[in-house]
Amino acid sequence: MKKAYWSYNIGSRDKTKFPSDYHEDPKPFRSGYDSRYLHAKCPAWKKWGDNTWLVTQPFDLGFKVKENAVYTDRKFIESSLSQESYEDYFLLGDQWLAGEYPEIQMKYVMNIWTKDKDVWIEQVPHPLLSRYGLELIPATFPISVWFRPMVIGVKVLESDIYLPKGTPLYYFRLYSKKSDCNFKLEQKDVPEHLTRQLAESKKLRDYTRYDAWDVIKNRLSKEGKCPFRWN
Repeated sequence: MKKAYWSYNIGSRDKTKFPSDYHEDPKPFRSGYDSRYLHAKCPAWKKWGDNTWLVTQPFDLGFKVKENAVYTDRKFIESSLSQESYEDYFLLGDQWLAGEYPEIQMKYVMNIWTKDKDVWIEQVPHPLLSRYGLELIPATFPISVWFRPMVIGVKVLESDIYLPKGTPLYYFRLYSKKSDCNFKLEQKDVPEHLTRQLAESKKLRDYTRYDAWDVIKNRLSKEGKCPFRWN
């Protein structure tokens, strides 16, 4: 049994969370699942869901993608949020709104970390999300050597989006490449040393773009090595 920890924050302005009796924690994959389906008895289906949790929309959110009257090749987002909350919650990069399907990030930030070795996380689209006009951009990376919180990166397929609180957004799945094990998930505040590591990682990405993946691969190559030298 390996252990992973989680915490969350909404936006990046501060670390204040929603009241505990309002926020919905990540749910185990099979929690509340209709077991009358035949596939729900399949060991292979159960195995995939053993270390998988569901993340849902934390509050009611509506937004529209609109054409820019001045720059016709660009778009902008009109949201139900206040201007301050909008600027805190949405992240728009260069040219993200210029394509056929605009890309945005929503900063419902899920922090997942571990003290164990050989632990990867996979962010998987929930199949119902496309019915709400969004397509999740998936990812996977090793949290045992790289602390990087998950946000919600999506392509916007429709011009008018409404996500009620509790809308399924994505699954995250924990796995090991070298071993077959189960994981226990526990809520905990992010340690200070990981906060510093996150700031260093962001600085690296800001200045070097994709060189961070080379750092990850180098750390992985060292992770499994024996600490003792043999003559």
